[in-house]
Amino acid sequence: MASALLLRIRTFLAVLSFATTILADPTVTVLNGTYEGLYLPAFDQEIFLGVPYAQNTGGQNRFRIPQSLNTTWDGVRPAKQYSDACPDHNPDEDAAYSMSENCLSINIVRPAGLEEGQKVPVVVWIHGGSYQVGTSGLPNYNLTYLVQRSVEIGKPIVATSINYRKGGWGMLYSVEIQGSGNANLALRDMRKGLGWISENIGAFGGDKDSVTVWGESAGSFAIGQLLMTYGGRTDNLFHRSIQESGSASTAWYNGSSWYQPIYDKIVQQTNCTDWPDTLECLRTIPYETIYPFMDSSKVGGPGFYPTVDGDIFPNYPTELLHSGRFAHIPHLYGTNSDEGTDNAPVGVINTDEEIYAYLLGSTGYDYPRSVVQEILRLYPDDPTQGIPLNTGSERFADRGYQYKRIAAILGDVFYHAPRLDDARWYSKYADTYIYRFNTRPFVNNTNATFLDMTGSLAPAYKGVQHFSEVAFVFANPRFVGPWPEYQGLSDEMSAQWINFIHSGDPNAEGLPNWPKYSDGEKGLNLVLQAQGRGYNGSYVEEDTYRLEGREYLIKWARRRHV
Repeated sequence: MASALLLRIRTFLAVLSFATTILADPTVTVLNGTYEGLYLPAFDQEIFLGVPYAQNTGGQNRFRIPQSLNTTWDGVRPAKQYSDACPDHNPDEDAAYSMSENCLSINIVRPAGLEEGQKVPVVVWIHGGSYQVGTSGLPNYNLTYLVQRSVEIGKPIVATSINYRKGGWGMLYSVEIQGSGNANLALRDMRKGLGWISENIGAFGGDKDSVTVWGESAGSFAIGQLLMTYGGRTDNLFHRSIQESGSASTAWYNGSSWYQPIYDKIVQQTNCTDWPDTLECLRTIPYETIYPFMDSSKVGGPGFYPTVDGDIFPNYPTELLHSGRFAHIPHLYGTNSDEGTDNAPVGVINTDEEIYAYLLGSTGYDYPRSVVQEILRLYPDDPTQGIPLNTGSERFADRGYQYKRIAAILGDVFYHAPRLDDARWYSKYADTYIYRFNTRPFVNNTNATFLDMTGSLAPAYKGVQHFSEVAFVFANPRFVGPWPEYQGLSDEMSAQWINFIHSGDPNAEGLPNWPKYSDGEKGLNLVLQAQGRGYNGSYVEEDTYRLEGREYLIKWARRRHV
């Protein structure tokens, strides 16, 4: 009896020891020191959150290129919570984990149990937010479900996400900044983060020679821009790209004539006018003092975006694209059917005269009168041809009698036409896979869990709107929706993205065949849609929808200063 009891005690202690080992929070040693992360038993994953990849950007580092970490330490530092968000004018949404200039951080999610010496592909998520707002800590960007999916299909990945400086904090411009060599800090932050990954990701089981950069909306603009930095130089920092809803030529590229009055106003508001070096003065201003004057929402126009500085960004994106000066690596890239509903002004476009005036006079288009007239001919006031697609003669007139018309035009100006142009040039040099996402998203009306959530389809006037595809790729059931056909599409898309992250090819057994764009004379897209709820599953199409209009907008894109 005593020996049996002793055996049970020993067995219990062995099990307890095993459980303790499995549940222990992981540690990883990088070049600067050791971090302790979190073990997630529900996912069997190890996560490291808020790890700095560069110095604090406040004080003398404000409006300066990201500075390398220059300290080491003994002992262990925690990496168990998202870092501060980089400053923006939307703290109610973005400051759940606080907000400050000490924000350049990376989050790492890896499967537990990677074998010693095993190196798996790495993906780097760059969040959107019009380049003005957003942070990697938002719940939509939880990477645990995607990593879980990668293990399920036998193709494990290490998933990461980074913060970067937004708005004027990362893209302020003027002759003073141009002359200091500190333009385009947002792009420089991203490359700095990629440099940290190259140096350190091996400690987490990631392969530094198999890195995919991935983003949506402004994050997708950024991917297109990263492909063009230094005229297409990757420096082995990344090897594949994924762009969701955005091109380098979707963004704006205003110069010092646009930014100088904005810069001068900030100098005046902070009492830096009498300094010989006003940029140096701005670095002495307390964060709390300068913060309200950096509000992107009060700048007017599109806000702060990258510029053609002749250095990290050497020319306009259309010029770089058409001269082949971009990274010749595999691409997965697409747009959503009804992108333009996100940009269409509400309640103000009712007549031909109003839509003409809007296109002629709004900031950034710079179209001649004859071009505006031709655009209106190519996009007639016919609601059956408008956006959202497949809504017939319905006009959604409470949003403007010609709402569907302007939505079609703006969706093509900013998304569908640039994507067409990019795809043609990308595919000349590397394997390129193009999609059109065509499933109206679920909207979770509460903060409830998947099991008890309530929600509905997005409003009909929004259609398959901007951001619709994100939930399906991230595979987070809270945002995908409760319907089996939506869960099935999410399983399909997350697997396709993971396959691409592994090999540069989204195809695998059991998935819809996704041809290369160049496999068809007119270009081929995979239309991604659910099987059910009015959809008939994914299928291949020629890239010819609204082709005449998109071709014309490509021709005149350069007049938008892109």
